[in-house]
Amino acid sequence: MSLNTKDATAFAEALDQLMKVDVLGRGFIDLAYPMARRRTGSSLIHNAGERLSAELGRGETPVVFIVTGATSQRIGLPDWVGEMDGPPGAIALARTLALTHRAIPVLLTDPRQGDMLGKAAESVGLYRLPVADVRRQAKATTHTTSIAIYEIPDNKEAAADQAQALVAELQPSAAIAIEKAGENEHGVFHNSQKMDTSAGKARADEVFRVCSAKGILTIGIGDGGNEIGMGAIKPELLKAFPDMATSHSALRGSIVAEQATDCLITATVSNWGAYALAAYMAYSVGKPYACHTPEREARLLDGCARAGYMHLDGFAYPGCDGLPVEVHVAFVRMLSTMVLWPPLKYGRAGYLRDMLPA
Repeated sequence: MSLNTKDATAFAEALDQLMKVDVLGRGFIDLAYPMARRRTGSSLIHNAGERLSAELGRGETPVVFIVTGATSQRIGLPDWVGEMDGPPGAIALARTLALTHRAIPVLLTDPRQGDMLGKAAESVGLYRLPVADVRRQAKATTHTTSIAIYEIPDNKEAAADQAQALVAELQPSAAIAIEKAGENEHGVFHNSQKMDTSAGKARADEVFRVCSAKGILTIGIGDGGNEIGMGAIKPELLKAFPDMATSHSALRGSIVAEQATDCLITATVSNWGAYALAAYMAYSVGKPYACHTPEREARLLDGCARAGYMHLDGFAYPGCDGLPVEVHVAFVRMLSTMVLWPPLKYGRAGYLRDMLPA
């Protein structure tokens, strides 16, 4: 498949429109998306996708840091139990980048969530291996079928030391945060209910501080304002949502994350932003088979639940951000259709249905 700029731009615009449909009726995305859009002057997916493609194209087997994990802080459950938004997006994007760019996906998550993330990745066929083995696979084959996982400490100093060491050793081409909570101006984490959720949480901001200082591309994907990357539009968010300026934590700071990223993707659900970016990466290199699929989404959400990730209501079953699995599968079905761009020609040929798994 050969692309011209107009095709890629139109496709990315369609992805933007889909990922920001406010199915949840929260109102956040309707204001946050234009803020991020004004910063880039173009489609958020096109901006991030093109910059990521350029960085990945510089190396034969590029390393990509994908950072995720949202601790639940639900009464009666351990602090380290993670939520369903973030890990599915990280796993799907890792798989796509492995197929499209022979990338070495290195997933970074919270303390005690490494085994959960690895188990969830198995549901879509990915192996969890030491990074040296993932690298060996990437160099010897056409694509990787494995990921490496590291847990980021919840201690700021230890996390900073780890970030310096990992960046020096692995030389990542990019760092991508998906629904990864970021510290506010006082170094405190908050959820959307303004509660202090710092206990046991990975100090992932340190990874992005090190990467930014070294000129490594950073991308943030979020849906609520408290995620890494939202620092890029923090003044605008606080002006549009004054209620975000105060929290219930002891220091009474804002709930908006301080850390900015080079590219910011705001979506209705953070997973959707990651899926849209993966779709663009698959489309842009002419490998539609590398895109996420409805069937794979159903297995992935089920795999995350079986690994112990929690839905918003506190139960470990498929679903995310208050939406049942069927809604997420429908979203991915739309993406799958769009990757066969333009879908109309496949429909007229009579075989679009055969190309979209049930």
